Amino acid sequence: MGEPARFSLKVRYYEVDAYGHVNHANYVHYLEVARIEALEAVGLSLAELRRAGHFIVATDLSVKYHSPAHPSDMLDIVTYVREIRGARSVWVQEIREATSRRLVLTAQVTGAFTTENGRPVRASAAMREKLAKLWVPGAALPTSVAENSRQRRGRHRWRRPHRRAPGPRAPL
Repeated sequence: MGEPARFSLKVRYYEVDAYGHVNHANYVHYLEVARIEALEAVGLSLAELRRAGHFIVATDLSVKYHSPAHPSDMLDIVTYVREIRGARSVWVQEIREATSRRLVLTAQVTGAFTTENGRPVRASAAMREKLAKLWVPGAALPTSVAENSRQRRGRHRWRRPHRRAPGPRAPL
């Protein structure tokens, strides 16, 4: 069992939109940089993966924005792997403002190991061993991310519409 990777960055002025806070699209970049840094920290640089004929690509992303980040804020990003199965891995990430510890964002990213031509491939034993340093099995997802994920997979329950009693219908 491993432990989460931690990465910090300072919000730059050009990442801020007209409302004075970080534009939502920039958070996706922050998350990607943190995942790449986490991979490098356990000895799986993108260059090394490519030499081995593998890529890790994002196949699904669920993001919940909790509060805005502003220019010059220092952000702490926590990244860990919740699940590794076959060619699939599930990454959980959280961004907090460093000083106040205010929650800014929670995310779940599903990744797939692929060959250079995009074909899914099982993670090798060596890769799994290195990723185990980031693996926090059974860790609960942040509630908002778990709800979004269940809804997209169709595991939520919708209420059935009220059925009318049989009888004559009005013309369309």
